[in-house]
Amino acid sequence: MRRPLVFIHGIFGSMYVPTLVGKAWGFGPAGYIYDSFIENLKSLGYAEGKNLFICYYEWWKDIPECVNTLMSKINEAKIKNNCDKVDVVCHSMGGLLLRSYVQGNFYRNDVGKVIFLSSPHYGAANAYYAWEGGAVPPDNDEDFLNILLRGFIWAIGKIKGEKDELMIIRKYIPSIKSLMPSVEYGNYVFKYPIKNNKIVFKNILYMKEQNGFLNELNSSIDKFYERAEEVYVFSGNGVYTNKFIQVADSDDSVLWPDGRAVGVVRDNKGDGTVLIKSALGVEGNKYVLDAGHGGILNASIPHLKEILGIEEAPKVSILEKILSFVNILTDSKVLVLDRGQKLKKYNVFGKVNWYMAINEEGEYHFSSPDFLARSIMIHTNKGFAVKTIKQKDRFRKSETRLFVDRNGNFEFKG
Repeated sequence: MRRPLVFIHGIFGSMYVPTLVGKAWGFGPAGYIYDSFIENLKSLGYAEGKNLFICYYEWWKDIPECVNTLMSKINEAKIKNNCDKVDVVCHSMGGLLLRSYVQGNFYRNDVGKVIFLSSPHYGAANAYYAWEGGAVPPDNDEDFLNILLRGFIWAIGKIKGEKDELMIIRKYIPSIKSLMPSVEYGNYVFKYPIKNNKIVFKNILYMKEQNGFLNELNSSIDKFYERAEEVYVFSGNGVYTNKFIQVADSDDSVLWPDGRAVGVVRDNKGDGTVLIKSALGVEGNKYVLDAGHGGILNASIPHLKEILGIEEAPKVSILEKILSFVNILTDSKVLVLDRGQKLKKYNVFGKVNWYMAINEEGEYHFSSPDFLARSIMIHTNKGFAVKTIKQKDRFRKSETRLFVDRNGNFEFKG
């Protein structure tokens, strides 16, 4: 009999809205990469709540704090299917959460097949930018994770009344530190100019900010091998991925303590976020697919069909490359947004509205219904900006117009 399947998403992969009966969880904007994957799993014969269970969790917390949530979801799957074990598919940081459970003291011998999809077992250089400098890592303007990172930083800052982006990350998204490179990744921060015709790398063992969580997790990897029944490890390939970071000296002990990022060296042996070396950092049956960090989800479907022992042919829907998008966050639930029907609306923790669409050019209207200043953040693949609008007087409603073209270029008027 086929075991139930538990899916664990990655960082920024879910959010909730408070209700009278508890928290209503969903993928939120991350549904852009996860919704079609779940539909493809359903085409393989899985049904959510029956033999498919999505582990939504508080990804912004330290990873070990989320283990109880995963244990509860696994327990739910076992009870509903009257079985002792589940199979687990993990994407990105979700793989580190699964390992934290399996390698921990509370493991209940209830995980069968483990499938890692682009999990950063040795960490990822991108996390350096956010954790050390409160910055979004440089990309090719089409990195969906950067859309989510910038959006959540802005939204959480609004909710918590915090403006300093570094402090928002350090105080409210500590999980980012758990994604920084581990010692197995090797030295990755360097200075320029060179000395004696050599680039000088900073020894990762002596960096001020260390990924203690992942270093410890990797030091006890034998526990994982002893307890995991079958392991399948996937990596994306062919997308330039940040590998080494060039830094300049920083005199600040809080901001950029290990050096201010001024340049980057990329390698196409990765998925745009995680290098192959990191994604394949655990032993198991290994697969390298020509896909990006999000695209690997659907690209893995034909292989999952075989791994999970499914006979029906899947109906695979491959994500198109992001060409342009409109991403609008507002700090008011009553802000008027014309053309909003073309944008998918999400509610962030019951506090902030988030509108998002892919390839939606056009004209958008914003207005403030009262004298309070309303703040909106516009983010497209060509850049981002924050705009504040306020009603001018009791008789005239203040309005701002936003124009977005098909390539993602935008302009405010009014």
